[in-house]
Amino acid sequence: MTYKTIIVSLNDVSRSDALLAVSMAIAAKHDAHLIGLYVIPAVRVYPEMSMHAAPAVMDAYRTFFEEHADTSEKAFVAATQKNGIEAEWRKTEISSPNIADGVIEHGLQADLIVASQVNEEADGGVEPDFCERIVMESGRPVLLIPRSGEFADIGSNIIVGWNGTREAARAVFDAMPLLEQSSATRLIWVDPQKTGQKARNLPGSEMAATLARHGINSTAEAMPTDGIGQGDALLNRASDLGADLIVMGAYGHSRMREFVFGGATRTILNHMTVPVLMSH
Repeated sequence: MTYKTIIVSLNDVSRSDALLAVSMAIAAKHDAHLIGLYVIPAVRVYPEMSMHAAPAVMDAYRTFFEEHADTSEKAFVAATQKNGIEAEWRKTEISSPNIADGVIEHGLQADLIVASQVNEEADGGVEPDFCERIVMESGRPVLLIPRSGEFADIGSNIIVGWNGTREAARAVFDAMPLLEQSSATRLIWVDPQKTGQKARNLPGSEMAATLARHGINSTAEAMPTDGIGQGDALLNRASDLGADLIVMGAYGHSRMREFVFGGATRTILNHMTVPVLMSH
């Protein structure tokens, strides 16, 4: 299995280098078509904005995004040409004030979406719930890169947050192209004793057998947490093992257009220390 179409969201200009390094490495391994995407959203209009101020605000808003788009395009074209990656640049204007809407629209046709964890202190104009929305609404696996740090190559040492649920199963099979190329894969079932009969005697062993049929040598591991959160437990285990990628399902539901997430999903979204592939 391979990824053949990869979209990397480049609105966060401060993370362009890290995003390009990861997405180009995956594209090269899979001989994939890499699409660099920059979204220019509509102006968010607030009731207190006066009619006289509105034109100036709109002009400044558009100039901000156009300048960032040019910067992103130059970085994308230079990097992909230098590395011989089959690439395509897209700049799209949308009627929504939310950048996520544009990424979701284009991401529907991709095998994989790559984006950065939101950094609210960065000057990128990305809305705070950007990652949550593309994970929950795109229907595609989303590879999230932490807001700081460099990750030139990932996928040699992978841990999978496995718990026998639909979301976890979706994440495993969405990550199959990465798992097939990994040197080490561990299925970590956090607190299996809390799931009753679902975990059975050897938690994760059936999924390990399935992966073995794909040629993936994996180990299944039960991990009691002694009271710490499941998300923190996964991050701690990733650190202990020197993992370079976490694969996990995203758990949550929509409540009046806001997503309410499970504890582990929220913890990982906010505090990831290595790239995370999430599926819902």
